[in-house]
Formats: sequence, C-alpha cells, structure tokens
Amino acid sequence: MNRYLLFFLLLLSSASYAELTFKQLDNVSEAPEQLSGHFTQEKYLSALDTSLISTGLFYYHQGQMLQWKTLKPIQNELVMTPSAIINKQGDQELLRLDTNSNPIAGILSEIFFSALAAEWNNLAMYFELSGEINGKNWYAKLLPTDRTMAQVISLVELKGDTLLRELIFHEKSGDRTTIRFDRLNQ
Repeated sequence: MNRYLLFFLLLLSSASYAELTFKQLDNVSEAPEQLSGHFTQEKYLSALDTSLISTGLFYYHQGQMLQWKTLKPIQNELVMTPSAIINKQGDQELLRLDTNSNPIAGILSEIFFSALAAEWNNLAMYFELSGEINGKNWYAKLLPTDRTMAQVISLVELKGDTLLRELIFHEKSGDRTTIRFDRLNQ
C-alpha cells in the first residue's frame, strides 16, 4: 500500500512539474517598473572545458532600457533597448545591433526584458514552458519553439521567487551562460 501511495505522489508531483503555465508564473512574481542590483555571470565554454566569471551591476527600466555594467574582470557596458543592443567600453561604442534587422538580438532583448519584468506571456511565442512552483520559489524550463532561437539556444532555465534570481542559457554548441542576480532594489 505504501508503495502505491509513494508512486501516486511521485506521479502527481511530476505532473504538476510539467503543467506550469505562464499565468501561474504571473501570479507568483512581481512586475517591477524599475529594478537594479548586482549580477554574477559564469560563461562555460565547452570546447575549452572552462568557465569565465564576471561580475557587475545592472539597472532595468520597464520597456525602456536594461543597462548591464560589467565591473570585473574587464569593465564593459551593454545597453539593451527594445530597438537595439549596444556594447560600449568607456565612451567608445564597440557594437550596435538593431533588433529589427537582427532576429537573434531581438529575441534575446525580448527574453531579458520579459524575464526581468515578469512579462511571461511575451515568452510564449518563442518557448514551450515546463517547471514547478514550490511555495514562494519557482523554477521554469523554456524550450525554444521559434526556429531562429532554436538554432542558437537549446534551453533556458529560470529560477526565482517574486523576482528573477537566476537565468541559464544553454547553447546548441554546449556552451552555457549562468547569470545570478542579488542585492536587488525596486
């Protein structure tokens, strides 16, 4: 009898894991108009079997801008707007990608803006969602359904409570980028 109960509970928990909806994520997370904090980013390079770690500060203003300032090991600034991704060092602009003419830049911008603002329905056009909510914490797996995105990203993992706390991009190449957010201020 205990085996059947255990099996039923395991089956029930795996079913709830697979049935997470964007609406449920909406209900447990906040959509801040502004958000700032510290980040730690780990880039795993599969070809070299090594990780590069950078840290810095970010500032987000809903629907307008995400400013990403890497402080260590090299100072760099990335600014995302709905229309462009701009990479700078000091006052020098190193790269500008127009999100209208570069589909991947547009989708990456959409992912960051949507995840930081908890605008989950925006991700539904690019990804299939699975995951779970456990009390105040949640975990989501996004599998690309968009062909352009699927050429680069194999999986996106998100973790959080009322705010996003971790984002992991798994690339087709085997590379992986893990970003952890802390010291968050609204």
